[in-house]
Amino acid sequence: MLELLRARLAARSQAAVPEQSEQRRHRRHSVLMKATVYPIDLYRDAIINDASRTGLMGEADVELEVGQTVHVTLNEREHYTGTVRWTHGRQFGLDLRDELKLAGLSEQVDHGSAIGHGPRAERIRLSLPARLHTGQPPRPATVRNLSRTGMLLETEQGLLPGQQILIRVGAWGLISGRVQWSREGRIGIMTKVDVPILQMLYQED
Repeated sequence: MLELLRARLAARSQAAVPEQSEQRRHRRHSVLMKATVYPIDLYRDAIINDASRTGLMGEADVELEVGQTVHVTLNEREHYTGTVRWTHGRQFGLDLRDELKLAGLSEQVDHGSAIGHGPRAERIRLSLPARLHTGQPPRPATVRNLSRTGMLLETEQGLLPGQQILIRVGAWGLISGRVQWSREGRIGIMTKVDVPILQMLYQED
């Protein structure tokens, strides 16, 4: 009876190995891509009150400084990098580095009529929940390989397992991830959404 039980346990253990291996067997692509890593230390809920393709205005319980780099997300999948243009109490204005992808935004330009009003993308009034991400200064990195759910990066030391980061690779948008391991200037990243490998491999600088 004891031998039969051992045999069954061994069979179960052997059957589980391929399944676990399959979960980790996402093909890795060796690459050499320049990237920027943004370590994230603070999250704050926010409300976006108006937006254009190139900027937005919102409010949040967080102290921001003019010129500070901030990241904003409306859906936890797409992130946008912005520079704080102004603050007033809880309110803030951001100039966005990437074009905001939001239904209803116009490509028209508002030339304005007031003195000192320069041309800018037309804005729409909103009341959308969002999250602001802020943290340490950005640091350069090199992507050494990609898989559907992760990356291997070379960057300066100091990022520890568990650190939340945003990664900008070339002209591609921000990718959210978490440091899984760190060793001698290399970090392994698990991404929160699937990495668009083909688009990144064939993107044009």
